[in-house]
Amino acid sequence: MITLNSVVKRYKDGHEALRGISLEIEDGEMIWITGHSGAGKSTLLHLMSGLQRPTSGSLKIHEQDISRLNSRALARLRSKIGLVLQGRRLLMNRSVRENAALPLQIAGLYGDEIWQRVEVALDKVGLGTHANMSPMALSGGEQQRLCIARAIVNRPRLLIADEPTANLDRSYAKTILDILSSFHRSGVTVVIAMPDSASDRLPSARFLRLEDGMIGADSEAASAEAR
Repeated sequence: MITLNSVVKRYKDGHEALRGISLEIEDGEMIWITGHSGAGKSTLLHLMSGLQRPTSGSLKIHEQDISRLNSRALARLRSKIGLVLQGRRLLMNRSVRENAALPLQIAGLYGDEIWQRVEVALDKVGLGTHANMSPMALSGGEQQRLCIARAIVNRPRLLIADEPTANLDRSYAKTILDILSSFHRSGVTVVIAMPDSASDRLPSARFLRLEDGMIGADSEAASAEAR
């Protein structure tokens, strides 16, 4: 599914966010990426989602090396990836269902197929009865669920989320994590970055810890809390 070999990401200011990362993530796997602020978590997810390209090394997604893809091929690859970024980036002048439909419209779908997929995605995250509301009328946790619906409406094989519970209370955070875990159980590969402070309450999965742009630990671990 995802293979990184000696990946380095260096920005124009000289900052080296990732330093020689080698990693394999299998189809259907769930992985938590933890680490301190500035450890490189967001950069790693941006590379895995095709938003950025590595400075050196190779990164293959679905057997395709993103460094060798042109813009059109990269866009096709990204259409198979569900992405939940920090900062919800919702369009407040559009309804919940219209926000969820955006990836399908960008992909060129139209008509009833769009709205059937949107209905299914909203139902999966518990927002089926909110379809015609404005995102402004939703709570923070509901807005984050809308972001997840938007990420899965394309039926991706890979779902990537960057600190999806940021600024949510513990109850809402658990709901979001439970939703993401449910996609893993349905066979989707799920990669989620979380801060170190949350690592003691995450569901059991593979844990990868970044330290200053390098892998500090890679292991299976269980949550310290009941789920």
